[in-house]
Amino acid sequence: MFVDALGSGIYVPLTLLFIHEVTGLPLTTVGLGVTAAAVVGLAANPVAGAFIDRFDARRVLIATYVLRALGFAAYPFVDGFAALIAVAAVVAVGDRAYYPASGSYISVLAEGAARDRLYALVATTRNVAFGLGGLMSAGAVSLAGGTGFMLIALVNAASFVVAAGCLIRSGRHAPAETVPRRRGGYRRVLADRPFIGLVAAEQAFTLAHMILPVALPIYAVAILGAPASLLGLLYTLNTILVAAGQLAVRRWQRNARRTHAMALGGAVLIVACGAYAATALVPPVLPRVCGLVVATLVFTLGELMHTTPSWALTTATAPPALRGRYLAIYQQTWALAAVFAPAGFSVLLDTAPPLLWLTLATMLASAGLGMLHLSRRLPPDAVAAPQA
Repeated sequence: MFVDALGSGIYVPLTLLFIHEVTGLPLTTVGLGVTAAAVVGLAANPVAGAFIDRFDARRVLIATYVLRALGFAAYPFVDGFAALIAVAAVVAVGDRAYYPASGSYISVLAEGAARDRLYALVATTRNVAFGLGGLMSAGAVSLAGGTGFMLIALVNAASFVVAAGCLIRSGRHAPAETVPRRRGGYRRVLADRPFIGLVAAEQAFTLAHMILPVALPIYAVAILGAPASLLGLLYTLNTILVAAGQLAVRRWQRNARRTHAMALGGAVLIVACGAYAATALVPPVLPRVCGLVVATLVFTLGELMHTTPSWALTTATAPPALRGRYLAIYQQTWALAAVFAPAGFSVLLDTAPPLLWLTLATMLASAGLGMLHLSRRLPPDAVAAPQA
């Protein structure tokens, strides 16, 4: 997963520009193609969930690496809109299917407190690799120019091949989970009302996680007049703190109920929304820059407090025979946030910037109260803090 994130870190910060440079297509065409591919990718989560339960998570995870390796290797050969959609859709399907597959695979490797630690370790590892990939991306483009984008495509494709090889080899030592199959499929998942309540609460959290990549560039630069270079600083600060703080925050939360840990994370995110809104009230330039830094620090703490309990609670709630489907529905919240956040945040910021922060804070408050209510309805062994 480190190798996977390293390759993705090279590509993700330059997504649209990368595709534009490699294919030679206009940026507007690239934007439409990527959007169409993202819509196709929405279907990948439920399909991946069914495959995970039918076969096993490791095989599906390897397939996501193979799909993305093929997609990035094919990007240099794209010469039109239809080909762009086809290749971008292959990558999008691999991206979306990766998350339920990786979450399911990790759940097989450890239980209880060890599973929580492993989720935290994976989050730490991926953030470190993603940050290193971003540095490599900047170096490739600055040193090699247009050729650097072609190099990014090949390196990213190679990273997925290597990641698949690592998983294939690790399969010799990984435990195999054998569980009886259960009929009903997604009907049983959707009939689990406490779990659907958890998913509804999670949608608010995932929208809040879109603040840094989606809302902040518009809010900080276009509305508050902060220098564009500040965005790179804030993004780097967030990445470093998430990588350095994930295991420490997990240890701090080890005696808390997972539902309560998520609710407290939501409260911290509400404070972050208030801090971002208040930054508009301070004098421009240095005070506003300091305000944005402080708000981002609070936001990062809330992000850290939410991530590991959320994954661990969802995995522990799911019956082993339907875990792939459960995690697929859970991960659909991130897919929906990625589709709707750009347009929704833009409309709210254009209408009245405080409206965005008020809307997110209200959603997070509802989600936090919902988590406290769900602590009595979800399986007790899923809610309880695992024994360290």
